Amino acid sequence: MKTTIGIKQIIIGMAVISLLAAFVIGRLPKSTSIESYLPDTSDTVCAYDLAKFEAPSNYLFESLDTAGNIVSYITLTEGRGYGGILLVEIVWSLDGAILSITVPEQQEGNAWWAKLEDHDFFDQYIGRQFDTGLILGDDIDVVSGATISSTGVALGVYQGRALLADELGESYPAPMEIVKFGIGEILLISGLIMTVLFRTFAVFRKRKWLRYITLTLGLGVLGFWLSRPLSLTNIVAWLIGSPPNLPNNLFLYILVLGVVGLVLLTGKNFYCFWLCPFSAVQEVTYRIGGQIGLKPKPKTYKFLRNIRFLLLWAALMLVFWFTNPSLAVFEPWGTLFSQVGGIDQWLLLILTITFSFFIFSPWCFYICPVGAFLDIVIKVRKGGISLWKKLKVFRVKRLAEDKA
Repeated sequence: MKTTIGIKQIIIGMAVISLLAAFVIGRLPKSTSIESYLPDTSDTVCAYDLAKFEAPSNYLFESLDTAGNIVSYITLTEGRGYGGILLVEIVWSLDGAILSITVPEQQEGNAWWAKLEDHDFFDQYIGRQFDTGLILGDDIDVVSGATISSTGVALGVYQGRALLADELGESYPAPMEIVKFGIGEILLISGLIMTVLFRTFAVFRKRKWLRYITLTLGLGVLGFWLSRPLSLTNIVAWLIGSPPNLPNNLFLYILVLGVVGLVLLTGKNFYCFWLCPFSAVQEVTYRIGGQIGLKPKPKTYKFLRNIRFLLLWAALMLVFWFTNPSLAVFEPWGTLFSQVGGIDQWLLLILTITFSFFIFSPWCFYICPVGAFLDIVIKVRKGGISLWKKLKVFRVKRLAEDKA
């Protein structure tokens, strides 16, 4: 039986090939040398000597004067924040006090990173000894609204402190990484369970108003309380092999793996229009606007729906090519719930909210890359099941032919 390859299949094939190429290019060794992140030499420091290295990317350098004497130590270590890997650079005195701390490379997004600087987060480390607590939340205050970024820096500090302690032959109070399971995680799991129940069982499906329970929960917990809706950044961090630190980010693990896992298991999207806080916001504004319900013609609607996939492809290309999850940050809900964002993000938020007064959930239907990604997962699942059934039929036919 002959099959005809249409334009749609060609476009999909080209998109997949281009994404694979970008992924491979992003994995190629970078030419940037770790020494390029070291401070410029000065009157007191004329050279650096690598004293210790621990895989994958943790370094300890000795700062040397003109006579070859050690005047300080520098550690360059990796933390893991919201957008992926960040590089933490610490200058230590000879007795192990922190002289300076900087982050020469990070992928958190400038607007969110500015919160750490505006709240003098890094200044808290200056002058502290390596053998003191340095525990985030106890010794070091977490910046509200940038908890994951704060944690990423703290992880880099812990790595640097471990290198220095080993070099000095001293012990230090190592932080215990305890998986944090609290009320936020409980409410998230409850929301996912309720959504599954409301969409699966007929006794609940008849009561359309039940959806507003999960939407309200999503708006309150994922939105205004924790400011952690499901973002494309969360998903692509997994795709490039850079998931967040588990002990401090169990919530994101449950959110990402729970939503995507349910899609793979059931073939249904239990997040969009059910638990997404930005979907809830758009529904509220739509009702306030009088439910005017502007709708494009069927062909225009189909065309506009495909914009989501184009935006998803573009975001994935950037993330894969530069191995930087923060390049996928353009969704307006981050600005809405955290009240942090650049001019472009605020403008996008204002436009989206304005249109939502007249159009039902314009972001969700026409722009959202998360919804597009979940739709693709559903399609891949259906294709995989269909292929499996065809293979089973083919095997049965082959067995029948062999017996004959």
